[in-house]
Amino acid sequence: MNRGLATSWAIGLGLFTGALVGTIVPSETGVQEVRQMAGFTLVFIPVLYAVVTSRWSYWRRTNSYIRFAVYQLSLLPAAYVLVRIAGLVFGSTGALGQVAEVVAALAAFAVATWMTFYGGADRAWEELIDRTDIEW
Repeated sequence: MNRGLATSWAIGLGLFTGALVGTIVPSETGVQEVRQMAGFTLVFIPVLYAVVTSRWSYWRRTNSYIRFAVYQLSLLPAAYVLVRIAGLVFGSTGALGQVAEVVAALAAFAVATWMTFYGGADRAWEELIDRTDIEW
């Protein structure tokens, strides 16, 4: 395993995830939004480094850019939908609403990680092929 390459993937994915999730979770001020982005990034980079290094052979089995696309395409809708649902259920203001939206953002991160590194996309693809009888 190339640790430098794994580190760069973890940093890139962590920055992308922190910026995306930090802007989707509602904030009252621009400073709060920047703090959210920085906080999420500081959480996601080490977690992604651990995941990328532990699942390196799985990550490299398919083109890394395809895996990156899977990560993006699973994180974007999951983050948006889960954070909005949390906002609707618990409200966007108040401590409970803010905590619920952060937890929803972390759940979206878990969905993207599962889809990308733990076979979620592969299972979804197999299910699609089986249900539609596509010859692949």
